[in-house]
This record gives sequence, structure tokens and C-alpha cells, in this order.
Amino acid sequence: MPLDPERVRTYDFPAPRFEVTEKDAMLYALGLGIGSDPLDPRQLRHVYEKALAVFPTMPVVLGSPGPWFADAGLDFRKLVHGAQALHLERPVPLGTPLTSTSRVVGLYDKGAEKGAVCDVERVIADQDGTVVARMVATYALRGDGGFGGEAPPRDAWTLPERAPDAEIVLPTLPQAALIYRLSGDMNPLHADPERARAVGFERPILHGLCTFGMMGRAVIEAFCPDDPGALNALSGRFTRPVYPGDTLSVSLWKDDAGHLFEARTGADNVVFTGGRASLG
Repeated sequence: MPLDPERVRTYDFPAPRFEVTEKDAMLYALGLGIGSDPLDPRQLRHVYEKALAVFPTMPVVLGSPGPWFADAGLDFRKLVHGAQALHLERPVPLGTPLTSTSRVVGLYDKGAEKGAVCDVERVIADQDGTVVARMVATYALRGDGGFGGEAPPRDAWTLPERAPDAEIVLPTLPQAALIYRLSGDMNPLHADPERARAVGFERPILHGLCTFGMMGRAVIEAFCPDDPGALNALSGRFTRPVYPGDTLSVSLWKDDAGHLFEARTGADNVVFTGGRASLG
């Protein structure tokens, strides 16, 4: 049954209020594998309270509106997180009251057989309304196409036809999903082997947003290793699942289009593409 576009577009999201503690920030960084070399000062700055720096991609786990899909009339069983974009206005403040507000900013129809696409914006701001971060999550609604909406816009991203300017190799921890889920997404798909096999995976998979954070690690390591705060935007598409323990190989380019990247596991298993980053 097609979705009700008006119901989705006008869905009234909750607006969670929260604060980020030092432990929250350190746990998030540990979930990305930061601290695997505890003697590396560039890693230690994100996992030790002395001069603690919140890792820039942390906003993606903050202020989630919760499991809203069924309430909006979507078939959550066939929903996939397809893409993510993050724009940072300033570093995440610690111990400061923050509010998250969400709204649907795009709803597209690919047809009854191909499904729909929904873009949800989330904005995190302090009590004075000063924005910390803006995000857009793109969801592929595989069971909700055919409602008569416009087709989704095309992404103009193309893989550069030259050798990468940098190649960053990032191993993921075997227990990465078990750590990362403690930052908010407790879906048993990332922890329970039986649940993972029931939906077609050989074992629990890594959270897509953990892979997204690893992309932030790769961009910083390649282009601004001494200044992680220079990262002010990151985006791209999830293409295949990553399993905890996989090694991510990230190819990165810098050209007139900005900072571009793509990641794979193994020789040709692309897991993240359309990567763009902005440094300032």
C-alpha cells in the first residue's frame, strides 16, 4: 500500500533535550576504533578527558527522534538508511543543554516496484538557538513507492579518473558494533547473531553511522590530522554492509570539486560512495 505523502511530510517529530558528557564523547570515539593505539596523541585527544576534543561526526548519534517510521505510516521492515549528510556549525559543547528538532525535507517516488525516498533533516541547537549541527538522513523506503510523487534528484558525484591523492586503511574492531550501539542505536541487528541471520546477514553488521564516522576519521587523517576541527561537512551513500572486523580502505581525492572519497572492503566491495567533505 503506498504511503500517505501528507502524513509523512507533516509528521510531528519529538524534540529531545539532552546534554553530552565527557563519557558520551569518549564512548562514541571508542566505537569508531579511536584509541586502538593508546599512545597516539591524535587518538588520545578524543578518548581521554585531558583537553578532550569531541570527534566531529558525533552529532549523528545525538538527539534522535526515536522509531518514528511506523507512526508516519511507513513500512519500516523494508526501510534502509541510504545516505547521510552532516554540516557542522561549531564543535559539540560538553555539559550544555541542547535540543534536537527534525522534519521531513524531501519525499520522492521511484515507482511501485522500486519504492520511495525520504530525506529527514535534524538540527541540534543550544538553548539560545545557536546551531551546533545540521544533518540530513536519506532513507530508501523499498515498500512505499507508487504514491505519485516526483522522482528523486540525481547525484552528480563521479569517481575521479585518476589515482587517489591519499589511501587510508582503517581496521574496524571485532567488537565495534557492540561498543557503538551504546551511543544510542540498540537495534539487535548489530548484536544478536540469530536476529542478523533471520534478515539475511551472516552475522551482526556494523552500524551505517559507524561507517560514516570512520569516513570522518579517514578524511581527517588524510587532509587535516593535526586539526580535526577543520572538518565542517561530510556526506555520502551507503552501498553495502560492513561487518565488525572488516578493514576499510578509503580512497580520497582533492580537486576543484572539493574533497571526494570512496571506501571498500576487500579489492572491489564498495561500501560507501559519493563521499564529499569540506574543510575550513
